[in-house]
Amino acid sequence: MNDRGVVEILARYPRRSRPLDEPELLGNAGGLSGARLWRFRSERGPLVLRAWPSHGPDRGHLEQVHRWLAQAGDLGFIPVPIDDIAGATFQEHQGQLWELSPWMPGASESARPPAIGRVRSAFAALGALHQRLAAGRREGVSPGLAHRLAEVAGLVRGGLDDLERAIGRAPAPPSDPARMNATRWLNLARAVAPRLVEPLREAASRVVPLQPCLRDARPEHFLFEGDRVTGLVDFGAMGVDCVAGDLARLAGEWLDPEGDSSLRAEAFAAYERVRPLGAGEAALIDAFADSNALLIGERWIRWEFVEGRRFDDPNAVAAGLARGLAALERLAIASAPRLVGL
Repeated sequence: MNDRGVVEILARYPRRSRPLDEPELLGNAGGLSGARLWRFRSERGPLVLRAWPSHGPDRGHLEQVHRWLAQAGDLGFIPVPIDDIAGATFQEHQGQLWELSPWMPGASESARPPAIGRVRSAFAALGALHQRLAAGRREGVSPGLAHRLAEVAGLVRGGLDDLERAIGRAPAPPSDPARMNATRWLNLARAVAPRLVEPLREAASRVVPLQPCLRDARPEHFLFEGDRVTGLVDFGAMGVDCVAGDLARLAGEWLDPEGDSSLRAEAFAAYERVRPLGAGEAALIDAFADSNALLIGERWIRWEFVEGRRFDDPNAVAAGLARGLAALERLAIASAPRLVGL
């Protein structure tokens, strides 16, 4: 989108929401959604304009997400989209959806292991968001686990062979680090994936409370000043599911499962002080975590070797594949006795 397009979009907003100076193009600001961001100063404070990619949320989904964000706006760390002159919270322009929202201060926690104060704050914030969005809670089976079951079963039925062929067609030499990690992941996935199918099938059949969830509770989305959560960003994946999925994602990507077990205990205790977990919800955390550990690598292999997706960060693919391989290696070691015993 050229500068003229940005000007046309921002002209639809009240004067106090328009730029006081030239908007700064941030690319995707380190995210993986494919969105493009522009940051600028306005009379109401720093704002960010987001252009969702064509493969991002559709109109109906984005409308629902915006309603959920408005419900949680008084938590203080949710960037509620801003109304335009006509009262709409998003724009349609040249085949893309756009939204304008406050720029949230702070930075994500990059240290591993993270500071314990930030762990407590992040999980408490997640609990507060879940609690605020629980009004429409209903009973049902987890759509996220049903989707993961289909993905894992598909890998076992031939999807791994498809990925192997795609890796083999790659122009990169066999010594390329990304290709080497993809091949190592593939070999290990052939042993691990079949063991996950039946436990996932059982977990996906359980009836549990369902409500709006992030469905992408990555640590990079939690912003801090000191130990205080000042922002939670990137809501394009939001949908109705079991809260266990958010907990498994945040804990799995942020807390080293081979590290200090007390840190994980502190995280879940902080969450439950705000929103207690039901027994059924807690029982699904391992199923989400195990399938995530397998599918992280699958995502990066598919993005790189099948779809040819490109990212602003030139190291994103190598880092993602290394992370996916490490997660699968941990799962192979830690879960074998537990899965066999189910």
